[in-house]
This record gives sequence, structure tokens and C-alpha cells, in this order.
Amino acid sequence: MLKRTQRSYTAEARQEAVELAGIKGATAASQELGIPLDTLYTWISRAKNGNLPVPLIMPPETRKALTQADRIKELEQENRRLRTENIQIKREHQILEEATVFFASRRKKSGNN
Repeated sequence: MLKRTQRSYTAEARQEAVELAGIKGATAASQELGIPLDTLYTWISRAKNGNLPVPLIMPPETRKALTQADRIKELEQENRRLRTENIQIKREHQILEEATVFFASRRKKSGNN
């Protein structure tokens, strides 16, 4: 009976394997790197969901930009912030319009044209 040993892969190796699979295909990358195909598919799935650990040697900006899921979350947050800011600006604009009308009508009533 053969005992299967579990190998440990660095975050960098996982990331490189996923990138290679994107270029050559999962089966070819698995064979070239000697990584079980099921393992590589798991890494690919995690990378798509933004759950694949990224190498620590990369700068924080690169690590953050690597996953599409992170980028989507970032854009959703920015979108919420901009919508809130837009609502505030519309309120301020409405107040200024009302103030302009108010002061213009007072000016006409006082006869200062």
C-alpha cells in the first residue's frame, strides 16, 4: 500500500502555477510542474474568488491588484462613496437654488434692482 505524501507549496509557486495554467491550460501546466491536476484546479478556483494567498515578496499594491474580486470590491466601495457624495451635492445645490430665489425675491420687493 502506497502512502501518499502531502506536498507543501509556497504562495509564489501557487500563483505561478495558476498563471501558467492561464497560458498553457490546466492539464499542460499540471504535467509541466508535476502538480496534481485537482490541486491546480483548486488554486485556479481560489484565484478566481480572490482567496488564493499571494506571495509576500510582492509589494502591497501588487498583491491588492492581483485578484479581480478585490478590484471589484474596491470599485463597489468607490461607487457607494460617489453615490453618497452625489446625493450630498444635490442637496447642497437645491439649498443654494432656494436661497437664490429667496434673496432675489426679497431684492425685488425692496426695489433694489
